This record gives sequence, structure tokens and C-alpha cells, in this order.
Amino acid sequence: MENADYHAHPAISKSHLDLISRSPLHYWARYLDPKRVIPEPTPAMRIGSAVHTHVLELDKWDTEYTVAPDGLDRRTKAGKEAWAAFEAEANGRTVLSREDADLVMHMGRAVLGHPAAAMLLGINGEAETTHMWTDATTGLQCKCRPDWISEDGGILVDLKTTEDSSPREFQRSIAKWRYHVQAGWYMAGVEAAYGTRPSGFIFIAVEKKPPFAVGVYAADEEMINRGYEIAMRDLQKLAECMAANSWPSYSHRIEPISLPAWMTGKADAPTPDQIEGF
Repeated sequence: MENADYHAHPAISKSHLDLISRSPLHYWARYLDPKRVIPEPTPAMRIGSAVHTHVLELDKWDTEYTVAPDGLDRRTKAGKEAWAAFEAEANGRTVLSREDADLVMHMGRAVLGHPAAAMLLGINGEAETTHMWTDATTGLQCKCRPDWISEDGGILVDLKTTEDSSPREFQRSIAKWRYHVQAGWYMAGVEAAYGTRPSGFIFIAVEKKPPFAVGVYAADEEMINRGYEIAMRDLQKLAECMAANSWPSYSHRIEPISLPAWMTGKADAPTPDQIEGF
């Protein structure tokens, strides 16, 4: 199954769970609203997808990506004509600026230059495979698409681009972006497909700026199990909303609110990019 077909398939993915976790109304607005507008990929998402292709599916690079020509002044007649010719030749491929293409290459070389990452990706396996299953409790059809899976289904690898791949900060990213839920969800999906539980889920995290440092981290059992519990909680909430055709947002009551724990000395302070509005 191609990536576009996977995303168009209505089965429940980890992305669906993220939205139902935020609120049922957010889920409805993204997936069920008849007037919904599918959001365009952000620049960061484009770079992330390009890094995935460059590292995991290099044979598809030339058919999926092309680099914009340098020095074109698209305000002039000649520049407009040259750009039109380039777009026709691109034929639907994703266009990267030279700067972004160089960034992707640097990140890709960093990943493949890391001994542990290179070892993992050198094992016989396959990138971007789709797995479907039916959840026994809710009856909902589910899906996952690991970045890379070993030939026997024993090891799952997930490639992440990040601002900081150090252990401390990547832990924060795991919590913020619910990567632990992804680990639990993918492990369950592959187990349903292969009949046996994979032996490991490993993150390869590469930074998006020089020196493009790379960290390779194996999710422990506590992370995977907790992520699976949260995924099942979210899936149950989704099933209940579907059954009732009810899609509430946040509480309808006046709720008390306090300062976050890190501002009162009850937890570690976040990094500056994690502070929103303070």
C-alpha cells in the first residue's frame, strides 16, 4: 500500500488517537466534518518526510523529490517561463529548495554515519509497511505503518527529526508528542499481523541543525505498556463517541486552574521552546 493510500484509508491510526485524546470535537473536525479542509503539510513535516525517504527508501528519492533551480527571478518573464518549465518537468514531485535539500542530505548522512543506527537499518527488513487489524474490544479497524521493520517482524525502528536528541530532551519529546503511545500501538499492530510480539521498538532521533547529532534509544517495557494502555483508552473513547454520535470538546463546567507544576517548583522547568505564553 502506498503512503497516500494508507493515509486515506479510514482505519484508526495513532494520529486519530492523538486527536480523540485532545477532544472528541477535534477528532470530528479533522475526520468527520463534511466541510473539513485537509491541512497542508508544514515545512517541518516536509523535511521530516524527505529525511525518511532519503534514509529509508533512497530508491524512491528521484521519483518523489526534486530540487528547485537556483537563481531564478520569478518576477521576470524569463524567470516565470523557466519556472513553468521546471514545474512541468517536476510532474507532481515534491519540490525542495537547495537549502532544504542540503539539510536533508546532512541529516541522512548523520543517521547512516551513526554505528548503532547503521547497524539497525543494515539488518534485512523493509520500510513503510502497512499493517491492519481489528480491535477485539471495540470492533474498530486499526492500522499502523512502521518506518522500518526487520524481516521477521521482531524489531521496529522509528526515525524522528528533533531539535534536541539528547536523552533528557528526547524524553520530553516522547511525552509531548506521545511517542510512547505510538510504540505501544505499533507493537500491538505488528503482533496482530505476525502472531508474535516484536522484541523491541527503537527510536533513531536526529537533530535538525548542525552538528546533526543522533541518538538511538530502545523503548523499555514500561514505556511500551503504558503507551498501549493509553492507546486502548483513547480507542475506547472513540468507540463510545461513534456509538453515541456525540463529539464534545472540553468540560462544560467552570473548572479550577492552577499554575503548571514547574512554575511552583514541583517539577523541572521546561526548555524555552516548551514555554507557551510565559
